[in-house]
Amino acid sequence: MRIGIGLPNHVAGVSGAVIGSWARRAEERGFESLTTIDRLLYPSLDSVISLSVAAGATSTLGLVTNVLLAPLYSAPALAKQLGSLAACAGDRLTVGIGVGSRADDYDAVGVDFARRGRILDEQLVTMRHGWSADGGLCPAPVQIPLLFGGRSEATIRRATTVGDGWVAGALRDFGSQSAFAERIRAGWRAAGRQGNPQIHASVNFALGNGDVVRRGRDHLARYYGFKPDYAKLNVDDMVHSADDARAAVRAYGDLGFDRLLFHPTVASIDQVDLLADAVL
Repeated sequence: MRIGIGLPNHVAGVSGAVIGSWARRAEERGFESLTTIDRLLYPSLDSVISLSVAAGATSTLGLVTNVLLAPLYSAPALAKQLGSLAACAGDRLTVGIGVGSRADDYDAVGVDFARRGRILDEQLVTMRHGWSADGGLCPAPVQIPLLFGGRSEATIRRATTVGDGWVAGALRDFGSQSAFAERIRAGWRAAGRQGNPQIHASVNFALGNGDVVRRGRDHLARYYGFKPDYAKLNVDDMVHSADDARAAVRAYGDLGFDRLLFHPTVASIDQVDLLADAVL
């Protein structure tokens, strides 16, 4: 199983200067990939721009959006951005994509929150065409794997027919995640697809002393504060020790997941070293 680490782009007030150094340290320490979390109305850094900075600072790491809230963006413009990033980074990009659950993000850009799933379906056609030889958006065709987040029937349809797999959420509900992964694999076979779908998981983490752990939990409480019950689940589930991190790796490896992404909840660069010491 491949192990990636998140950039702290989603941590409130994060300094843009940390992104490049964080990415370089992650590559030096042997992580397989870097990932971002997407959000609009929050004092964070843009996902695609953060990954672009990380791409320029590294040469081998995979670049993963986990997940990108595509309906918030113009489909041709987003296809252009992602196609350009894939081309400049040497086809290291994997796009985890979803619709999110914050209506205020959609209100801010004048997009109908109730139609976000249908909008995503329309965007997929535009993006796939834009990345093709006839699309007219990229200097040359690019292949960008698309993985879908969520637990709906629409997620299964997208992941198994037009996509390349599924992205599980950050809560470690191993039983239901494993069951949904099996539904994705079964749907993939039923659609007559070759090979196997990619199955990713993620966890939130903060490693270090009690103050670091407290700050990590405070971040999750704020970030998911629009859903207090869900925020509490994330706070309680946060990986906060080396043993806990290793247990997550073992559990997802045993379940047959292909990649595990550790999202930081504090922006201190020593988190890269502490996680590497624990799981690599």
